[in-house]
Amino acid sequence: MLARLVRVIALGSLLFALATPSAAMVDPLQPGKPWVIDYAEAQCVASRQYGSGGNLWVLAIRPAPNGETYELLLGRNRSGPEFAEEAKGSVDFGNGPIRAWLLHYGGERKSDVYQFRISAADMSQGRAAKTVRLRAASGPDVTLTLSLMSDLLDGLDKCTVDLKHYWNMESPDDAKIATKSKGSLVGVFSDRDYPSEALQRGQQGASQFLLLIDEKGSVAGCHVLKASGVPALDGMGCVVIKKRMKLSPALDAQGHPIRSTVVTPPIKWVM
Repeated sequence: MLARLVRVIALGSLLFALATPSAAMVDPLQPGKPWVIDYAEAQCVASRQYGSGGNLWVLAIRPAPNGETYELLLGRNRSGPEFAEEAKGSVDFGNGPIRAWLLHYGGERKSDVYQFRISAADMSQGRAAKTVRLRAASGPDVTLTLSLMSDLLDGLDKCTVDLKHYWNMESPDDAKIATKSKGSLVGVFSDRDYPSEALQRGQQGASQFLLLIDEKGSVAGCHVLKASGVPALDGMGCVVIKKRMKLSPALDAQGHPIRSTVVTPPIKWVM
């Protein structure tokens, strides 16, 4: 088993102001606790608490296992929507807003979460950033102080490398897998799975997912490999796959079940 490691990075508490040509000066929230990097079994995630009292937020940064995209999750301790809602938003590291659609949903333990997805190239702006501004249409507009981001992202990069090794995502020359995991998406999805938010907007698209498959053939993790451009469709795709898809586990040369990854075919959402 991969030993779960939590790494704490102590950071300073300097405050910086962020101004953009299209927005007034916004005072950034200062951190209340240091960064924590959680080397979990199916994901790598760094999180930090900001603000105080009634203005308390948590920022989490989660790279995809293949390192191509990042999710920035802004959460607070209040009930969010029961079903995921889609909204326009932006992420700004001080070089101008990165426009993106986002998902707003209620997480576990009574939490209200805004999930922004950006590319690894966009996330690289955060290495030298002193603040990040997260904005959601009809939602929060929050600016947070950042520091030691280069060290933090290096830590997440190292965690991602370990994650690839743990799930046997090595190159074919180094592969431990003799028999690949097998499964089918036939019958997994139904018309009732189409997100109401996407139906109301007339949105369609195709998503592709990277699945982490454990020794029992269960989907331990689901990550968007190719986004449809409609976050509600991508999010529902992972929900349905993790809940219903059944696979046979991969096997090593001795015929023993082994952890592996599976890339799904494109899943088309058509009204």
